[in-house]
Amino acid sequence: MFQVSAKSNISITGLDIMGKDAKKSDVWVYYQNGSYDKFDALDKGEWIQVFKGNVMLDPDELVNIELDKDVMIRAGGTASLYVVSKKRVLFTKSSSKEFSIYAHNTDFDVQVGLSTKKEFQKPDKLAEFAGRIVYET
Repeated sequence: MFQVSAKSNISITGLDIMGKDAKKSDVWVYYQNGSYDKFDALDKGEWIQVFKGNVMLDPDELVNIELDKDVMIRAGGTASLYVVSKKRVLFTKSSSKEFSIYAHNTDFDVQVGLSTKKEFQKPDKLAEFAGRIVYET
C-alpha cells in the first residue's frame, strides 16, 4: 500500500504493474481517501475496490490495468492505494522513511508505503510502488 498526494486535481484511471514472476494472477486494486495511517488499513472493509481481474504478470515489462472506477484526488488531497496479487506484484524495497516522497511530477507525489506478504495481513517492509500511475488532469 502506498499514497499519492495531488498537487493538481487528478483522476487515476489505471496502473502499470510488474509481477514478481511471469504468471497469470488474480489482481485487486483498492483505494481509500486520505492516508492509510488514519484508518485501519488491514481491515478490508475500510477500502474501496476499484479493480478485480486476472492479469498476466511480467517481471520484465509493465502490464497495464485499467481501473473499473477512477480514483479522483483533489489538489492538496491524498489517496491510499493497495495493489494485491496472489502471485505477488513487484515493489521496490525502500530504505527511506514511510510516507517520504520517492517519485513526483508536476501533478502529484508518490510516497513510500508498506508491502504485505498476504492480503490485509501485517505489513512486511517499507516499499515503493514499482509501476506507473496512469491519470488525467
